[in-house]
Amino acid sequence: MVTKLIFLFLVGHVLSASIRLDLGGSDQWMFRSGNGNSTGMATVPGDIYADLLNVGVLTEDPLKGQNDVALRWIGRTNWIYERKFTVDKPMYSKDTVLLVIRGLDTVGDVYINNYFVLSSTNQFHQHVINVRRYLQPGNNKIVINFESPVNNADVSAKLYELNNAHFVPPDCPPPNYNGECHWNFIRKVQSSFSWDWGPSFPTTGIWQPMFIQATDSAYVDRLSGAVVKQGDNFVVNVELYIYSAVTDSSEIHVYIPKLNIDKKILAKLKRDTMNKVVGAITIPASKVKLWWPNGYGQQNLYDVTAVAMFNGESLRSETIQIGFRTIELVQDFVDPSDVLKGRNFYFKINGVPIFLKGSNWIPVSSFPARNFTARMEFLLESARDIGMNALRVWGGGRFEAEEFYQMADRKGILLWHDLMFACALYPVDGAFLSNVKEEITTQITRIKHHPSILVWAGNNENELAIRQRWWIVGSYPVGQQIKDYIKLYKDTIQPLVKELDNSRPFLLSSPSNGVETEEEGGVAVDPANPRYGDVHYYNDISNLWTPSTYQIPRCATEYGVQSYPLKHTMMQYINESQWFYTSSDMLHRQHKPGGVLTVLKQVFDHFELPVGCNPSIFNDSSCLTGNFMSKFAYLSQFHQAIAYQVETEHYRRWRGRLDETGQGNTMCGLYWQLNDVWAAPTWSSIDFNLNWKPAHYFARRFFAPVIASMLVKNNVVQVFVVSDLQTDISNATVTLDALVWDNAFDPVYSTRTTVDIKALSSNPVHFDASNPEPKDFVLRARVFDSSKKQVGFDGILLPDHLKSNANFGKLTIGNFYQKTETEYKFTVTAEKVVPIVWIDVADSVKDRGVVATFSDNAFAMTTAQVTVTLKVRQNPKKLKLKSSDLTICHLGNCGMTDH
Repeated sequence: MVTKLIFLFLVGHVLSASIRLDLGGSDQWMFRSGNGNSTGMATVPGDIYADLLNVGVLTEDPLKGQNDVALRWIGRTNWIYERKFTVDKPMYSKDTVLLVIRGLDTVGDVYINNYFVLSSTNQFHQHVINVRRYLQPGNNKIVINFESPVNNADVSAKLYELNNAHFVPPDCPPPNYNGECHWNFIRKVQSSFSWDWGPSFPTTGIWQPMFIQATDSAYVDRLSGAVVKQGDNFVVNVELYIYSAVTDSSEIHVYIPKLNIDKKILAKLKRDTMNKVVGAITIPASKVKLWWPNGYGQQNLYDVTAVAMFNGESLRSETIQIGFRTIELVQDFVDPSDVLKGRNFYFKINGVPIFLKGSNWIPVSSFPARNFTARMEFLLESARDIGMNALRVWGGGRFEAEEFYQMADRKGILLWHDLMFACALYPVDGAFLSNVKEEITTQITRIKHHPSILVWAGNNENELAIRQRWWIVGSYPVGQQIKDYIKLYKDTIQPLVKELDNSRPFLLSSPSNGVETEEEGGVAVDPANPRYGDVHYYNDISNLWTPSTYQIPRCATEYGVQSYPLKHTMMQYINESQWFYTSSDMLHRQHKPGGVLTVLKQVFDHFELPVGCNPSIFNDSSCLTGNFMSKFAYLSQFHQAIAYQVETEHYRRWRGRLDETGQGNTMCGLYWQLNDVWAAPTWSSIDFNLNWKPAHYFARRFFAPVIASMLVKNNVVQVFVVSDLQTDISNATVTLDALVWDNAFDPVYSTRTTVDIKALSSNPVHFDASNPEPKDFVLRARVFDSSKKQVGFDGILLPDHLKSNANFGKLTIGNFYQKTETEYKFTVTAEKVVPIVWIDVADSVKDRGVVATFSDNAFAMTTAQVTVTLKVRQNPKKLKLKSSDLTICHLGNCGMTDH
């Protein structure tokens, strides 16, 4: 208690003669183009696209129409940002006046009063520099000259080729990306030059906070640290970064109030430099509550604050939160007597094997400087609510904002975290390597204290690209590509990451063969070998509704299939006249090479062509209409949802099981992708307007802790019960029913059996009676515990071909009532079995800002009535919903009428 009182006194009475001047805001900064044609007031933090929009140079949202191409001039232009600020007498009297910049986007030179201060070459760098000698009493001026990121990347690539006699591939993205070239030569968000799921908006600007800090003593820049387990203790390794104005000693106190800890550290600080002060706090494991992933326990977090006592001043750090947990990456041989069968690859958290259930995270926006807190919260909450315990922070994006990691910590979302290199080879000259080392040091130091971060991975798909010969460059043979790859990731990045953070594993790439890749020198012969590490798997030509299509990997960290947004989402970004499959705007937004044809084939391999369409759809003008597009958008989303279910349940069924060749023991299912940055055909399960697609509702069912999963093999139905629970379910009952379209809700076949369901395992279920031949049945499996209470959702297996033009009868919403301020309940009643039911909020309600989700949706109706809960996530106008504010449709009529 004494420690807590001291802590509360100190943080409540922080004495400091330091002065801070915030350089942000929207009323001081000016921007202008290098040629002077565009000028106006700027917002900091911000980006040039927002600034141009705010002053009217841009007259509509960059995300509308084909503005990504129309606005290319912005990314190809040099921009100047400048503002005046006042240095008063108290500030000018200080010995040390620091300019602190948390991030510049990207290449630019900073001047104060015409004195050169620093150069920025990396969006992920931070800058702290003493500018006292450049200042004058009264009025001062800061100017930042930004170079076009597109031009900078182009010049850098050409210079590198000139100096090294080869270019570094890829030179440009595929033409249908409508993107910019040489993203691998500039250290900014790689996807800002375009990707297969997003547009090209190469941002420029002051994208992070900027301020001036004046002091006669010291400035506490940041507190960092990591937690490791040693025997029966946890050790909190803390790092405090202090810029000192003088050479002197400091007494530093690190407080963890919940544990009544006050750790004193004595440090000698050097003048005019950033000092790193380290200390270790040993805590008996019995004294702490563990942090657990979602679904396994509580997310217990502990505040940590440091206070530096310096010449009578108390300088307080920002408070960070840590969690006590252990991470172990298991990579032993699956069969020590036959090592060719490969190695396991799975994570243990606090000693418990965790099946990673989740998705991939791309940047929340193409304009990362803007405030997207609410959007980020919605997306992460949407992940947590459907049972996800993991997201992969993809390597073509960014090191996220602090609030992202805080949200993941609170929600129990493990983060597989790539470093920011993706789908490219990279230069390896000294300047680039130094640039990267500073980037990684800055960012890992900034975020490593977060318990949610599970593993670092060096890059996205770059090892795979070399071995699969994505690019053939005559002057840059594979052998040299491998040497350069090893120089960057194995010789430079890996030892640096391990030095910075020993609290979690590091992998050279994703996908990779893990330790097998290391044993092969850093680049495996076959980085996609399913017997090792993780895999990325896509298949555009096979049947995605059959499990035999898929590999049996140890860990699947990317897989997916595209779907189109529904009409209401698209209409906010394209004109209604463009709402048909082959319109210029729709083709413009389909960045996947070959996607126009493959999505059609995939969908109509399982669904009927709309009435009146002939099989040669591109020669049939009656199909190239808005009516066709409205129906097709639904079908594409239903197809995606079923494909995600089949593939994910396939991976979950292989938990704890091996086939005769050693494949299996699958422990990860992270589909691509969770979110969108614009309205377009992509792999997401949540569209750009934050609508959950059917795939997201399916994920709630296939990611449930216990699932009854079915497959058909050799015309026989096989049933598995997969459990991620940490306790057995004894004396459980598993039922299997077969239903048909024209027999009301009475099964034409039923059987049941009693089983013991083992914890953390996949359990095959054997019935005494023979299974039905699948034919066109809807198969339903259920699990009941010993008290006859159903565990989880119905397991549903639909036929491979569905009659998407059929009349499945009338669906009715009834018994609608408000349960709480944000929740409503209602029933859905059907006349007969329906393969897919879709409930939505009416477009008119969405237009008023309402975002809502349902407790279940996109489900098969196998009983006459079900009860559904609606949860209002966003409701800016405080609307009270009525039953008439909902719409409902089924596979046969979704998209037939706009609503």
